[in-house]
Amino acid sequence: MPEFSEFSSSLTDSFSAELTAAIGSAPLPALDEGSAVHGPLKTLLQGGIGDHLIDVSPTRQMELLSALWLVAGDIHLSHSISQDLPSAEGSFLHGIMHRREGDFGNAKYWFRRVGAHPVFQQIAEVTDGHYSDPFDFVDHCQRASAEGQADRCMESQWAEWQALAQVIIDG
Repeated sequence: MPEFSEFSSSLTDSFSAELTAAIGSAPLPALDEGSAVHGPLKTLLQGGIGDHLIDVSPTRQMELLSALWLVAGDIHLSHSISQDLPSAEGSFLHGIMHRREGDFGNAKYWFRRVGAHPVFQQIAEVTDGHYSDPFDFVDHCQRASAEGQADRCMESQWAEWQALAQVIIDG
């Protein structure tokens, strides 16, 4: 069950109580594709998220929808959205999706397209350097998945998601 970190507590100000509860009921997102799309969040996302977002720019809602599908466990729906997003955040989401599907080289390609994003420094700080940059983190995740030691990477991935979602919301 992902809990919002102190640094991202303002995220919930932009989500309805129902969306916040649905995110909280999902398991911590895995490093891989995941085995199933998870209950309440899936149901809510299938109905559309417009009514569940507070003061989120309509131009950023598709990015947020792609991000939410990552939490729900459907990387393929996230991918179908992120591949059409021309922003740095769209490339970032695309990179996360490929990292989770195990296509590590392609993940790095998309992170190169992100460029020098200010969120990388924030993620490094909140993960105590475990996520020093997206390329090293892809390598960490690849090793952790192969060795069955995914916990720390999953926690850092959740911090990454929160930091990116905050940037998307702040527009």
